[in-house]
Amino acid sequence: MGVNRSLLFLSLVVCSFVVILAQDPADGWMAYAVGAVPEGTKRITRFEAKWKVGASPSEGEAFFSPWFGMDPADNLNLIQPVNPWSGSGWSMYTEYYEWDTGYNSNSDSYDVNSGQTLHGTLVYIPSTDSYNLTQTIVETGDTSQQIVKCEDGKKYVIPYFVYEKTWSCSSYPPDEIVTFHDIVIECDGKPCTNRIKWSARVKDANCDMTAHIIDPTTISITWSTSATSRYDSYSMEDLVKLNQKSGKGWTVNNKRMQKQDKGKISIQQ
Repeated sequence: MGVNRSLLFLSLVVCSFVVILAQDPADGWMAYAVGAVPEGTKRITRFEAKWKVGASPSEGEAFFSPWFGMDPADNLNLIQPVNPWSGSGWSMYTEYYEWDTGYNSNSDSYDVNSGQTLHGTLVYIPSTDSYNLTQTIVETGDTSQQIVKCEDGKKYVIPYFVYEKTWSCSSYPPDEIVTFHDIVIECDGKPCTNRIKWSARVKDANCDMTAHIIDPTTISITWSTSATSRYDSYSMEDLVKLNQKSGKGWTVNNKRMQKQDKGKISIQQ
């Protein structure tokens, strides 16, 4: 019995270690910006930004997304307004993902057009220890929304701006830039936008993806569609498998599901 219990304990330790390894920043993040809140901050109580939907890629089979969001200190509970390209068009909604359990929740998805403006907000609700996640198409007023409870009272303190999912460079939008602007952050209910210390980083280098900290209210991410990529030699099937490995909801549980069809990905409603 002692040996069996020891083996069981060892198995649990190994499994726990593997789970902990899966967290943000995740595989597939290319360029991103991460913010450090002022010392003494308990939680970010408001985080919002706007950006323009990118031009449609010339090669339509890929799926990827620019987004912003935030995590608690353990980087295991991501809340985010997302803007995926899913092979034939852009969409928007909000997402919550738990790395330790794999639980995922998406709000209703709306189609969006290139050039339209998105306004995402993450707002803390003290009475329920939760966040109101919204994503709005400014030109139409269409809004996708959900309420997310803070797991075990966790406090969100790490803000991100990200471009995610790795493909060959010609698969990305030809305008080669997304700019997040009108950034607003509140810490413990007070304005702290100008006190956030942003750092530009790269997780999976690809297509010269680079984050640029313009000022406290403006962050852009740029890339080159003419650059070479280590993924140029990958088949479409291999790229789909690679980019679904992270388990994120907008690649696995998206309402637009990918399937392999004669070497290309078609999008199913």
